[in-house]
Amino acid sequence: MNIVLGSTNMSKRRSIEIALNKMEIIDYTISCVSVPSKVSSKPINEEILIGAQNRNNALLNHCQKNEIDYDILISLEGGYEKIGNSYFIVTYADIFTKDCDRFVGKSQGMEISAKMFYWVLNGKSLNSVIESIIGINGNKTKSGITGYLSNGQFSRDDFDSNAVVMAMTSMRNSEQYLRLDKKIKE
Repeated sequence: MNIVLGSTNMSKRRSIEIALNKMEIIDYTISCVSVPSKVSSKPINEEILIGAQNRNNALLNHCQKNEIDYDILISLEGGYEKIGNSYFIVTYADIFTKDCDRFVGKSQGMEISAKMFYWVLNGKSLNSVIESIIGINGNKTKSGITGYLSNGQFSRDDFDSNAVVMAMTSMRNSEQYLRLDKKIKE
């Protein structure tokens, strides 16, 4: 499987590798291409999914323009969701196949406090606060916020891989989706 990732962030690449391993896919290559998300650096709510899809749209254009062969394009975007009075860190994965089918997956959500959410909403970085606590730079591409908050149980790579698994599960099992849709009476 020839995969092109819409990012040069090695954490996102590792997330895909973890997902493929979970799904027992061993024959693959991953190429990384930097493309814009066209959303804020700390996307909120639907902006997260829009960012992943924007990356994949730009990636598709890049691959077509440069005649890059692929089986699937994958782009990931992490961000923050507010649902009622609850706040979460989540990641979306967008997959686009060479047959022009699109599949989306979402990670589990890790709850954060309202104070953390509004810190981010005001344009500030949780990673920079974490770095000041742990004394190490580059937390965003290492364990990430989820790694810090889970005391190392869910690194950013692990957390983001779940979004990829969900998108790939939809892609690999699309016939079950169609079968169920046909059985649903309107």
